[in-house]
Amino acid sequence: MKKLNFSYHMQLTFEYPVRDHHFTLRCFPPNDARQQILTESIEIYPKQYSSTQTDSFGNRCVYGTADQAHNYFAVDVNGEAVVDSEKNITEDAYKTGLFRYQTELTRAGEGIMGFYNKIKRFGHPLETAKHFMNKLFENFVYEQGATNILTTAEEAFTLGKGVCQDYAHILISLCRLEKIPCRYVAGMMTGEGATHAWAEVFDNGIWYLLDPTHNRLVDDTYIKISSGRDAKDCAINQGVFIGGGKQKQEVRVTVEEIL
Repeated sequence: MKKLNFSYHMQLTFEYPVRDHHFTLRCFPPNDARQQILTESIEIYPKQYSSTQTDSFGNRCVYGTADQAHNYFAVDVNGEAVVDSEKNITEDAYKTGLFRYQTELTRAGEGIMGFYNKIKRFGHPLETAKHFMNKLFENFVYEQGATNILTTAEEAFTLGKGVCQDYAHILISLCRLEKIPCRYVAGMMTGEGATHAWAEVFDNGIWYLLDPTHNRLVDDTYIKISSGRDAKDCAINQGVFIGGGKQKQEVRVTVEEIL
């Protein structure tokens, strides 16, 4: 068990002023069996109205409106969390069916299907998922800039390189070929940088957390933000507005252990 201090900053800069900006934000760590949020502060600029709800996947969302003209939009989330990876996130099996099926981002093509047929193994879901993770780690290279947020699992696998989102999507694709319920997770881990992504695999009533980018189980140094079928369900910021031109998004994350 670890006590962690976290800081999350997202800023969207517009080429030209925007107005009538309606937004949805998903960058707020939830309380669950594994992590407890002790303190939290949220600042959003600009805003005239906002409300907090959960989406269909149980993710915490802030829905809001900024009517006045603005050149940038930002959210800052700071707080403390206690994380205990020894505690299990449990769920009834009938609620996991949605995570057995491929999406546009995880659907396997010839590349992933060929890889799956070479490495497939029949056994317990968790052990099978760990086997897939090991093989993926051996055959895929981490490289920033090789892919983008719209890159599919098949496209990334064909390239042979990508980032954490791609590792997670490919592992999810392989697991779903075995009809293993598997979901995408967006979150943070100790250090400084951007958000991280991993996968949760369902086995006998328990969600197990695997980080294919680092080829290991998720431990007490990770903080979950959101989960869904793929990265689209965990989008940090979604919105509509008038104006804007080109946009630039910046994300900064810091997670430190409190000793």
